[in-house]
Amino acid sequence: MSKQMIARRTLLGAALALPALPARAQSDWPRRPIRIIVAQPPGGNLDILVRAIAEGLRQELNTSVVVENRAGGNGVIGLEACAQATPDGTTFCAVNIENMASVPHVEPELFARYASLRPVSQMASARSVIVSSLDTPAGDLRDFVAWARGRQGLNYGSSGSGSAQQLLFEWMKARDGLQIEHIPFRGIGDAFRELVGGRVQLSYGALALALPQIRQGRIRPLAVLGSQRLAELPDTPSLGELGYAFPYAGPWWGLCAPGATPDAIVQRMSAAVRNVVRNEDFAARMLAPQYFNGIGSTPEEFADVITRERAASLELVRLAGLVPGR
Repeated sequence: MSKQMIARRTLLGAALALPALPARAQSDWPRRPIRIIVAQPPGGNLDILVRAIAEGLRQELNTSVVVENRAGGNGVIGLEACAQATPDGTTFCAVNIENMASVPHVEPELFARYASLRPVSQMASARSVIVSSLDTPAGDLRDFVAWARGRQGLNYGSSGSGSAQQLLFEWMKARDGLQIEHIPFRGIGDAFRELVGGRVQLSYGALALALPQIRQGRIRPLAVLGSQRLAELPDTPSLGELGYAFPYAGPWWGLCAPGATPDAIVQRMSAAVRNVVRNEDFAARMLAPQYFNGIGSTPEEFADVITRERAASLELVRLAGLVPGR
């Protein structure tokens, strides 16, 4: 059996080793309200996305869907609560690429506390933009690097240890010889508030969070992730244009369940998410205004994505110097 197959089976959970719910309970699902745990504070990209999808799920499943913010511990508090919840289809949790791809390498002991989570669906993805506070000179990322090189007392804000922000900026520090301190926050929304206040000088986030602040003149765009410019920011160069071969084009977010949640429930929830995010009217009203791209993958497809991203993330974590010697 290949390593990829082994990893995929591990990701799909340990349901076969535990007692299953009665068939009637599965066929009647959902009979009770559903909660989706968001392991971040309100106001961040993931919270915005989940609240939009939850509204669609209420209609799709004809039941109450409650979003519960449980921030702290670099996402561990909320995700561990989900992993330990009764696997009866009443509890799910939202995850991001960092939770599933980089944290396993950077904070393996933390990841172990929610490693049993079972993939349900990759909900959406988005493009991201690197931004600076207004107390830095005007210009793009090249200008920022020229100004920051040799300067002391600069900080960058992230959503926590192992976050994509930390990977990017630690990689940039090594590449460009910068001295910028890492300030982790409970969520990227908190980091952006500090950026607007000038207490950190650098961060990045998805367009849903960054663009309103940019348009209000509260922060400055430096570069967009990936190799292509964005129509919304035509004057902001891409990392690829600037010569940064950073192997990460932006975030994605998914839905997981306690590991022993029955197959029938996981498949039905996955189908419900897919129906919501691929609905043209919903996408136009709820996703497009926030610059999200709906995906709605199957559990198996999502497990494969996690396997690939985790393998790619290990090399990036090494390049960023976050796991010396590994």
